[in-house]
Amino acid sequence: MNTEKLKAELAKARQKAALWQARVRAYEKKLTAQENMEILQAVRDVAATPEELRGLLDTIRAAQEPAAKINMKEEPDEG
Repeated sequence: MNTEKLKAELAKARQKAALWQARVRAYEKKLTAQENMEILQAVRDVAATPEELRGLLDTIRAAQEPAAKINMKEEPDEG
């Protein structure tokens, strides 16, 4: 292959890569929007006040904190 042909192929490949990157970004945005919509719908389906939901989330967070500490590996003492 000559240099000009290689340059043309490289330019074409870069265009395709840019197109695919744009598609990936578009799908990521769609996925995030869909996930947010599902979360919002789930929250709306719960018959609770905002204060009750906040309390529930606080309870869940508090329950997860000790589990996270247990899962952390302790470094062995050097000596």
